[in-house]
Amino acid sequence: MPADPHLHEFTMLQRAVRANAAKGMFDESRRLLLKLFEIAPEDANYSRTKWRFAAELVKAAVVQQKRAVAADIAALAELKIDAAHLTSAEVELMARAKGDVTTL
Repeated sequence: MPADPHLHEFTMLQRAVRANAAKGMFDESRRLLLKLFEIAPEDANYSRTKWRFAAELVKAAVVQQKRAVAADIAALAELKIDAAHLTSAEVELMARAKGDVTTL
């Protein structure tokens, strides 16, 4: 079975987004997140991983008191990720993360 051609790029983008978000550089994180969302949009496994990752970023933005950024990340995820690929667990995860945005 051939190796997944997107795995390396996906992993590197995730690391870069996390690093930038940890430093509070959410503009750069958003730009890289858009690239991440473009990888394998037809693959349900990638969609679920992207969704969970976006929820993680929403929580990181909330911790850093960046309400607008958190709401923007959640909206991007809803726009770019096929909801048919998601399970109820992923939907609940994002709902909890978005709930944190409104309780700031």
